[in-house]
Amino acid sequence: MSDVHRPERAAHTHVLIAVKDLRRAKTRLAESLSAFDRTDLVVAMLRDTLATLVATEAPAGAPNPISGITVVTPDPTVAAIAGEFGVRHWPDPASAPPGESGLNAALAAAEAGLRTHSDPTDVVALQADLPALRATELFDALARARALGRAIVVDHTGTGTAALFACGPHYRLEPRFGPDSAARHAASGAHILDGDWPGLRQDVDTVADLAAAARLGLGPATRACLERMRCTPGGLRP
Repeated sequence: MSDVHRPERAAHTHVLIAVKDLRRAKTRLAESLSAFDRTDLVVAMLRDTLATLVATEAPAGAPNPISGITVVTPDPTVAAIAGEFGVRHWPDPASAPPGESGLNAALAAAEAGLRTHSDPTDVVALQADLPALRATELFDALARARALGRAIVVDHTGTGTAALFACGPHYRLEPRFGPDSAARHAASGAHILDGDWPGLRQDVDTVADLAAAARLGLGPATRACLERMRCTPGGLRP
């Protein structure tokens, strides 16, 4: 009997973005921004992150490797924004455990649901607050992660996780977000990716983070948000 050649399955990458209830978002900015302005900023950064992901082309005109996006959130405003971008919404239950354990449980549940219904080749858990993200950065990190299976991009602080990748049929996210998540992900077997990806690494939790993102180049929604506040990142009280 002759061997039958079976073509390799085309890569199918799905991105998960978790966003907490907007009423509890970015509390570390509370001394610099009102609750209303913090909500506005979180929404703006999410819009910029989603806009980057839904870009129609990768570098050099190649097809976008991102074939699907799901926003994991209990917040109806965030769910509506997902709808505006034509991406899926996973209703992270309000009854989930609080804090990081709830985030990780929600991401794991969303991944399990995806693999049951669409079976993506690769799944990426990405931070929602990446207003300086460039598509080239994420696509390059994804290409490197595919050679390793399960991998992370460490954030600009050196302790957090900007992106977690589970590539190929034998890997799962096994998320461990929370304090020192980079070390916890690495200890669980995730490879640490090395690359020049400043926008991908620059999530925003503090005024200093926002100023650093501005130096890299903010997306249009975040720029407009700051203009509405009539302030610059450097003008906010740290």
